[in-house]
Amino acid sequence: MIVTHNMQQAARISDQCAFFLAEQGAPGAIVEHGPTSTMFSTPSDPRTADYVEGRFG
Repeated sequence: MIVTHNMQQAARISDQCAFFLAEQGAPGAIVEHGPTSTMFSTPSDPRTADYVEGRFG
């Protein structure tokens, strides 16, 4: 297991990924998890897409 904010590293070295998000005033939670290729190419949650495409974070 590795924890990183570096999306290039995550995409390069993992088979499975999970995206955790801690929103203001709420504890962190898993937003989405699954095969790395899916998480980076066709994520099902728009927050995941925004993060892996660099729109926030």
